[in-house]
Amino acid sequence: MTSELSEKVKASIERLKAFCPPEGYYLAFSGGKDSVVVKRLLDMSGCKYDATYRITSVDPPELYRFIRDQHPDVKREYPRDKDGNVVTMWNLIPKKMYPPTRIARYCCEALKESGGDGRMTVTGVRWAESVNRKRNHGTVTIFGKGPSLSDFRKDENFKPNPRGGVILVNDNEESRRTIEHCYRRRKISVNPIVDWEDRDVWEFIHAEDIPYCKLYEEGYHRLGCIGCPMASRNERERGFMRWPTYKAAYLKSFDRMLTLRMERHLKDPSRPLWRTKGEAYVEATAVDVYNLWMEYDMLPGQMDILEDYDV
Repeated sequence: MTSELSEKVKASIERLKAFCPPEGYYLAFSGGKDSVVVKRLLDMSGCKYDATYRITSVDPPELYRFIRDQHPDVKREYPRDKDGNVVTMWNLIPKKMYPPTRIARYCCEALKESGGDGRMTVTGVRWAESVNRKRNHGTVTIFGKGPSLSDFRKDENFKPNPRGGVILVNDNEESRRTIEHCYRRRKISVNPIVDWEDRDVWEFIHAEDIPYCKLYEEGYHRLGCIGCPMASRNERERGFMRWPTYKAAYLKSFDRMLTLRMERHLKDPSRPLWRTKGEAYVEATAVDVYNLWMEYDMLPGQMDILEDYDV
């Protein structure tokens, strides 16, 4: 392990120790390369924690089997709504009445982010993964509409979070006391490897001989949800070619979504199946929705149903 990585490992462990709550951390475990690194760092830190994998219904089956076989201590649970019903992508799309998009990415909140409410959560978020993550996350991220800079005494180490809340950029003893005082009232995540590069992650994995999902060896760089609208079209197409049953499941959910939208139209003709450029339309198929969702070129007569978010 290089001296540079050794220093990052030391800093990450110190971060975990600095904010560890008495009851222990909630580790939001995804099974990806960043998650297995954070889990090992937690073991090295001696901090108490429990790890949970949220079954999203759209993760690669190889990833699920990897977690089951290599991390039997990780709790596996389905996300549930406020009434206790299991939430999957396949019942979420008809309920929302439109597919998830880059703009309206409701699936992450419903399937992943609701885990760990009321707990100090550890994640594998890293700045290197995207500009958005660098803008919206720090060593500690405090979510919610309530927190503001005034809540944190104008500490120069805090800055506004564009998603609501604040971000701790660099911690000191005073900042840590502030976090300790407020974390039970806010949703707070600790991101110990936020400043690690991809090369750091892989060097640590190999140095520590940490098992990882073999999909990485097949050229997959990220193991997110199959069909994720944040992925490139090529990545989504590759996923659907590898796991065609997921494409079929999306088509079935689009069909149920269209049925509900048509029922809505029949009850209230002022609300058509979709609207585009001021005109109303009441015809579409699940394949039409899929093609539009994948951002393929429009065929004559196809309209963008995704513009109608008035649900």
